[in-house]
Amino acid sequence: MRLARTGLTPLLALLSWSVAAQNPQVEGWTDAGHVVVLGADSNRVYLGVSRAEISLETAMQESWTVHSAPRTGGLMVEESLRPLQVDAWESLGDIQHVSVHPNGQKALVSARRNGGDFDVFLSHRTPSRLRGGRDIWTTPVPLDGLNSERDEVFPQWDGQDIRFASNREGPFALYRARAVLQYLRAEPAVGAFSAAGDVLSAVTVGPAFTWVSRRNGKDGQVEVVRAAWPEVESPLPEGWTVCLLVDGRPAGQEVLTVREVETRNVADQLPTGADGCASLDGLPANQAWTFQWEAVRDEVQEAVAEVRSPDGRVVRRYLLNAENGFAFVFLPLDPVSELVQRGMGDGSVWPESGLAVLHFDHGSKTPTEASWRAFLDWESVGHRLGRGRWDVVGHTDNSGSREANAALSLARAQWVSQHLVDALGWKAEDVVARGLGSTEPMGTNPAQNRRVEVRWVPSLQ
Repeated sequence: MRLARTGLTPLLALLSWSVAAQNPQVEGWTDAGHVVVLGADSNRVYLGVSRAEISLETAMQESWTVHSAPRTGGLMVEESLRPLQVDAWESLGDIQHVSVHPNGQKALVSARRNGGDFDVFLSHRTPSRLRGGRDIWTTPVPLDGLNSERDEVFPQWDGQDIRFASNREGPFALYRARAVLQYLRAEPAVGAFSAAGDVLSAVTVGPAFTWVSRRNGKDGQVEVVRAAWPEVESPLPEGWTVCLLVDGRPAGQEVLTVREVETRNVADQLPTGADGCASLDGLPANQAWTFQWEAVRDEVQEAVAEVRSPDGRVVRRYLLNAENGFAFVFLPLDPVSELVQRGMGDGSVWPESGLAVLHFDHGSKTPTEASWRAFLDWESVGHRLGRGRWDVVGHTDNSGSREANAALSLARAQWVSQHLVDALGWKAEDVVARGLGSTEPMGTNPAQNRRVEVRWVPSLQ
């Protein structure tokens, strides 16, 4: 999607879910000019902002600046983006907006014909056959089945369908054209897009989570508001925190980025307070997340992240360093919550460090030296009491065959398991080694997926 004359780059597919319910105070964006939501990628939403104190009709015919903000809400930052320049589109008059499909092969253009109203046009892209040559876009074809004698503006792709705003019935409202009808007929969009006053655009960044551009009253400013917000499934109870320590001291004024484990999409960014801690209130406790600290201090070699229960106990501790990208996988906390609620009635004590991750070079059955040292430190910290077992799970990247990956992941787990038996004297029957191959990636980085996860599991029997 692009805003013509301002140059918003093509946006990626929208996200599958958002943890925005953690930030219910964020309700949208407003400015001295009109603000319209244009689209989103995995990290940000993109917003067009017009010149201040002008009518919407005047703004439609002028250049807008492009800003971005966290997709779950936050501070707008102006972007320096160049407009898409296409020779085949020079035949059009004023171009109001351009939306490039995520596959990059076609574009919707809102522009004037012969000085009239804004209409929607379709243009297709043909890649150049010459290396380094320019791609060819076709002359825009008007989608007359969608266009009326009034303005059709801010067209957007919704899969293969089309969504746009039109004032054909008076105030601007959203319309949808289904691909199965070959864009020959438009119908009013329904759902979270409905709102009082003019509605110019809507962007969904997850089920039931939608930003809408609207204005109340004919002479009001267009603003972006939160039209829908997700209800978190299995939210973590209040009081849980994640704390960052550098050189043993709380690291305040830092940011921990939360990503979906499989897609690596950014779900939220958690700022730490003066105590180095950030609240986990509302985080879904029934799935895993990747937490990453963007370590900008060159002198930092290691840091520690601690997950603390509402009563202040450290239930998990992770060593962060350049080897693991200053990141860790935050596993579902349901089992921890259950232990807390049961008051450790079986006499066991949840270890201070519940998970260790060892990393491996490509094809290797033995861990890297750095991750092995970190594992030995982790291993020596807690005094694990009561009954329980070691759960040792091996993983690989996806570069080999399914059979080869399964064998390599098991070999890695068995290597670590043997150490637990030989060096620590644990009974072999208390150590469970498994290999999952490449079936449970930590993310898209192959180095992060070549790993063994070691957990101490207290017995509740």
